[in-house]
Amino acid sequence: MQGEICNYIWGVNKKIKFLLLLSLWTSLSMAQGVRFGLNPIVSSTQEGSPYVDVYSTLDASTLAYEMLPDSSWNGSLKVVLTIGNKVDVFAYNYINSDSASGAPLLLQKSTFLLESWQPLPIKVDLGDVVSNQNWSYSDTLILVKDTVQLSAPLVLDTVQTSLPLYQKSGSSVVPKANLGLPLITKPSVEWYAEAFARQGKYVLQYQLVDLQGSIVEGTYGFKRLIDGVTPLRISYDLSAVASGTYGIVVKVLNQNAKVIAQEQTNFQWFDEDALSKWEIAGEALSKDAFVQQGWGQWELVPEYLRMIAPVVSLSDRRILMNLKDQPDTALAAKFIVNYWKNRAPEDPKGTWQGYLQIIDKVDKEFGSKTLKGYMTQMGRVFLQYGAPSLVEERPFDGKNYPYQIWQYDQLKSPSTPTQQNQIFIFVDQELIGRQYTLIHSSAIGEIKDHKWQFHLSRHTNAGPDIDATSTKYGRDNFGERISNSLIIGNQGTWFDMYNN
Repeated sequence: MQGEICNYIWGVNKKIKFLLLLSLWTSLSMAQGVRFGLNPIVSSTQEGSPYVDVYSTLDASTLAYEMLPDSSWNGSLKVVLTIGNKVDVFAYNYINSDSASGAPLLLQKSTFLLESWQPLPIKVDLGDVVSNQNWSYSDTLILVKDTVQLSAPLVLDTVQTSLPLYQKSGSSVVPKANLGLPLITKPSVEWYAEAFARQGKYVLQYQLVDLQGSIVEGTYGFKRLIDGVTPLRISYDLSAVASGTYGIVVKVLNQNAKVIAQEQTNFQWFDEDALSKWEIAGEALSKDAFVQQGWGQWELVPEYLRMIAPVVSLSDRRILMNLKDQPDTALAAKFIVNYWKNRAPEDPKGTWQGYLQIIDKVDKEFGSKTLKGYMTQMGRVFLQYGAPSLVEERPFDGKNYPYQIWQYDQLKSPSTPTQQNQIFIFVDQELIGRQYTLIHSSAIGEIKDHKWQFHLSRHTNAGPDIDATSTKYGRDNFGERISNSLIIGNQGTWFDMYNN
């Protein structure tokens, strides 16, 4: 069956700086896909020859799985990576007691020593061993020889290894596995970059910047380039830095202080102690001030928190989870006001009122007598990502429950990296009042169920064996769903936990 390949390139320039994110599925009817990313880093040897380190990342939760004799689940992906006439072949193997629950991101590294700085074809062939599905993607690797070669900074994991493949300049260099932005949750970040230069005086300038391009205090520094390869390994303390998205910027300056090369790598920092720090900063908002300033009704403050839950960032989620369990309305009111002042400083109250109008429309479209629209899965997805690009609606036909497939050409959310060509599958198993529940999505951070098509059927066990509890390519149809959140209405996502 013909496959479709959807790719997202995070910034491409003439020196090949990109993260290639592949979201692959053969067709909606197959219901099986794989999330796989390539991050090629171009560098120079001490002699000035080019080589490429290609870091490949796989989301193991998107593999197909089969049960082994010991009742564990096994998934495997074969990868053939080709650059020019050089080939690297490797496989990802993941075994767990429960197929996709808690499956991690898996990292592999391939290194290609090249003969010249000429453009080369790059191709990746993927094969899911269990489902026998295959995908292929081709592009061109553009390399340009300059006086100075600068590699893109790599955000490092805390993992240390003695494997020769991950050694660079005498130290272990293991990138933080990611399919988008690396996520840092500990109060420090370490990164690695290197530059190559011959016959000249050059300086490496490095710094950490926020989304506005402002330099984070204490992160600015210089290092003089030596003849050949100059490694740069830097660690930043993030304990005094607010959660958010930051960029590691590395520049090469010549003797006239002119920038002749520049690279940037972004990452997301999530401070797990954000709540305690946030509570200390400023006074709580009183009832009179909240009402008189036109922010809304005091008794609706807890509900306002639920309304904005779908659109907040990762760091704000941590605060919301604590606020919802506290009876301190003044603290919650302070969060609401601060949130809109930070999100729309030019018109915070006007933006908040506009959002309330969207909430009203979502309630009318997705709500029911028992549940507000913004608390439904459909309402949450609509608020978080906007209207879908395409909706395929399948009403009740007697054999399957009513369901809808939402497709997004592009997903943008403050809590996830930008993504392309993602789907959401909703099903109404209750058959009362359009109570659609999200059972599967290909998007990062969303619930995944490779057997979503199976769960659409009203006869969940249509085989000849009425006691059968598993199929070849997925998890237990019945009992195991209790432990891996596949029971409809109990998806175990952050949004569900917040609303419980």
